[in-house]
Amino acid sequence: MTIADALPRRRPRAVGLLLAAMLVVGSSYLATAFRPAPLPTSAPPAQPLPAATAAPIDGGGAPLGSIAQIDHSIEAWSKNLETNAGDFLAATNLAALYHGRGRLTYDLTDYERALTAARTALGIEPAHGPARALEGAILFSLHDFTGAFASADALITSDPSQTGALATRFDAALELGRIDVARADLESLRVVGGPAVMIREARLASATGNAGLALERAQAARAAAIADEVDDLGFYAYAEGEYARLAGDAVAARAAFSDALEIRDDDLGALTGLARIDAFDGKVKAAIAGLRRATDIAPQPEALALLGDLVEQQAPGAGAESFETVRFIERLGDVQAATFDRQLLRFELDHRGANEALLARARESLIERPDWSGHDTVAWALYRLGRFDAAAESISAARALGADDARLRFHEGAIQLARGDIEAGQRLLRAALDLGPALDPIEHAEALRLLGD
Repeated sequence: MTIADALPRRRPRAVGLLLAAMLVVGSSYLATAFRPAPLPTSAPPAQPLPAATAAPIDGGGAPLGSIAQIDHSIEAWSKNLETNAGDFLAATNLAALYHGRGRLTYDLTDYERALTAARTALGIEPAHGPARALEGAILFSLHDFTGAFASADALITSDPSQTGALATRFDAALELGRIDVARADLESLRVVGGPAVMIREARLASATGNAGLALERAQAARAAAIADEVDDLGFYAYAEGEYARLAGDAVAARAAFSDALEIRDDDLGALTGLARIDAFDGKVKAAIAGLRRATDIAPQPEALALLGDLVEQQAPGAGAESFETVRFIERLGDVQAATFDRQLLRFELDHRGANEALLARARESLIERPDWSGHDTVAWALYRLGRFDAAAESISAARALGADDARLRFHEGAIQLARGDIEAGQRLLRAALDLGPALDPIEHAEALRLLGD
């Protein structure tokens, strides 16, 4: 049983997602245009590089890039594969289509189907470049960053011209805390240029503590995407909004999130981002309405937790349903729980769920993905358990990777206060609050309480 089985879902409307339904025949590399499930870090995911060559699949009259068109194409290619079990091109196309559909439905099982199809293609033709590239991209979508890195690295080793795989390796390296590898890959990608590379420049800047540069590169990426007339302008608007929020610019964030929703009115990331801005601006009813809409589309832990926190502010006890849904996702223990592990850990730590078992889970997550966010999560678990010196050591490890954002400042400030360094603790808490909407409402309220304001 999955959360999709237990909760209502609404299918998004059709959008012009050209690259999600591409024919593999004749192409040296297929990079599907997808937005992975929101990553459990403070930065938006990046777009893949565009496909080198491709031709659209006939959608039986349905709008190109729509769910109906993708469904029609899945049916057609499935029949081809049933007729000829050795048709690796059909299997590769199915992988691309399921991956593209997952981006529209936010259904992680579509990513699993995509991975199965890609590996079916590779079982038939192990050297097929498009299927190998897809495998890495899909693994990244499922937050198997180690697997994505290994898959992309192997393809680049055998064919250095695979710039799409290089982009996947950069993405995975950044999530794994391999900053030097990510920097080197980004230097190579700059030769390719374009908005997909610019948005990766923003991701690296954000991950290494330069929120201003991240916003600048996101704005440049969006401008380039508009100039190049790329298919998914909504993604770049959303990314600009998220980097503006993380930089503390509520006005720019609101404008960009609103632009993203003008392009695609059920964009989950933009709906959640705009709700955060509404909450920061005191428009709590609007924030709650936006989060209800987002969780109707896909009940993801981060939006559910935000919704529960806001309705709890309005009426104590009213957030219980949202909080229970988050814990239901956690209890599933399947792909949802694995993909959203950091979100689930943070939720428990901020909702009185800290215990030794949770600390152990945070440490396991850090071993699997030793990025700054993992160190920060372990530090916060240690803080909640009253182990303040050990918490400070873990925060220092996050800082050593160059990290600096509102949440990290808030956590470090709380830890320093608990250790008795009042001056440093208060300075860090105020620095976190200076970034305004970069903190969630529950974090903002706790930081104020710690300051005595």
